[in-house]
Amino acid sequence: MAIEFEFYQSPHTFGEKTKKYYPKVVNYRTVTTQELAEEIHSGSTLTTADIRATIDALSYQIAQHLSESERVHVEGIGFFEVSLQCPETENPKETRAGKVKFKSVNFRADKALKEKMHKAQTIRSKRKVHSSAFSPEKMDEKLTVYFQTNLFLMRRDLEQLCGLTQITANRQLKRLIEEKKLKNIATRYHPVYVPMPGWYGKEAEQSSLLSED
Repeated sequence: MAIEFEFYQSPHTFGEKTKKYYPKVVNYRTVTTQELAEEIHSGSTLTTADIRATIDALSYQIAQHLSESERVHVEGIGFFEVSLQCPETENPKETRAGKVKFKSVNFRADKALKEKMHKAQTIRSKRKVHSSAFSPEKMDEKLTVYFQTNLFLMRRDLEQLCGLTQITANRQLKRLIEEKKLKNIATRYHPVYVPMPGWYGKEAEQSSLLSED
């Protein structure tokens, strides 16, 4: 048993001559509550149903204490605490309590849990888990060819065209929009992209479409 990892290029070095990489854990599956309950059951006298009921009760009690502005420490696991959010303001006295909302539950691993991980082995993953390496110039070439036969581009199209993961495709689309190479002509949650004038060989054909937006 070992922790699988793969190297990813640091985002701030995209397009740079000198590239830097960092290791990232490859989580190829998620262990379910049922699996945990069955594993605990196999090494104890507790039934799977009892274990699941205990986990449900623990979750409920943690939520109750967090709702009372308390931090919760589950020994051997970690600390849970609430984070909040509200619109930025120059004068906190003018912000009503109703504007401050729950944001998330933050978790910090317990020292005992970290110590159990110190002897964990690591191995390079053999799975294909991240995107192919594409320079901005090479991506421009791919998109120029793509738009010769297509009017629009969806995120999945870019994934297939350049061998990207969903996360990387979204990041590259954001970059292309910021560089004014592409424009979203649909909604934020269902984007459809077209070239901006002067890009990807579609200047004359797309100019009229963009001017209508």
